[in-house]
Amino acid sequence: MDMNANNFTAHNIRLDDGTQTLPSAGYTMDQHPVTRAVRRLLQNVFQGRLEGKSVIDVGCLEGGYATEFARWGMCSTGLEVRETNYSNCLYVRDHVNLPTLRFIHGDANDIARYGRFDVFFVNGLLYHLDRPRIFLENVARNCNKILILHTHVAFSQPTEGAQIYSLSEPSENEGLRGRWFSEHEDISREDLDRLKWTSWDNKRSFWIQKEYLLQVMRDLGFDLVLEQFDCMPNIVKEMTEGYYPKIDRVMLVGIKSSGLSARPSMPEELRSLRDEVAALRQSTSWRVTAPLRALRRLLK
Repeated sequence: MDMNANNFTAHNIRLDDGTQTLPSAGYTMDQHPVTRAVRRLLQNVFQGRLEGKSVIDVGCLEGGYATEFARWGMCSTGLEVRETNYSNCLYVRDHVNLPTLRFIHGDANDIARYGRFDVFFVNGLLYHLDRPRIFLENVARNCNKILILHTHVAFSQPTEGAQIYSLSEPSENEGLRGRWFSEHEDISREDLDRLKWTSWDNKRSFWIQKEYLLQVMRDLGFDLVLEQFDCMPNIVKEMTEGYYPKIDRVMLVGIKSSGLSARPSMPEELRSLRDEVAALRQSTSWRVTAPLRALRRLLK
């Protein structure tokens, strides 16, 4: 099949027959710095045991990352709203032998419909939403362990990135500080489907200010909130003259630590029973009968 007919624009995926979906990229998805950074992260958090862990790539574009996750043995789901991108995902699925890889044609704003996952991978999507906090709340409720956000952020002071993308003045949305970005005008669904790298229903999106995004991740239950830098092949170069200062894009990680997670609240009936037992243990009758109870246990 002619790859140009599929119109791959971003993901150069190695298929089982040796062909690639976008050879002009120069490297395949398994060689992508972000892919490798994510693998290092997951192997450390899950102590090398990735097989069987569930992951969803929200706004998966052409399915490149989702495919690599499945190659690591993970139960991988890619969610994509655009019909043209989704068709590319299905093409990839049909040309790789990966039983744990699946794709869903759906909207990221409906993320709560698709169930729980150990890992949420959100790459290049958050900054296309006009209600990013609601999206993050739904993600947090359905995330068992790790949220990975590769996203643009905003800053209170003017930046080169804010100028490049013509961001608004600092504003507030959903209780968060940030800046607005204009996505597209009123256009038909057919034209919108061809705009592969823009928002879907909303005509403008909200870029959350970095410190507010870090805080909301913490507030939503991710005990560890980190920034990962090894997604850049040359950290010094990228942070001084590359994309990091020019387009204000970062890779943030939220991890739910089981040791720190709050325990579920005890039902009222159990609380009452616990209090009654505690009161009984302090009573005179309990202390008097304790030796008899011990003797009974020995005789049994």
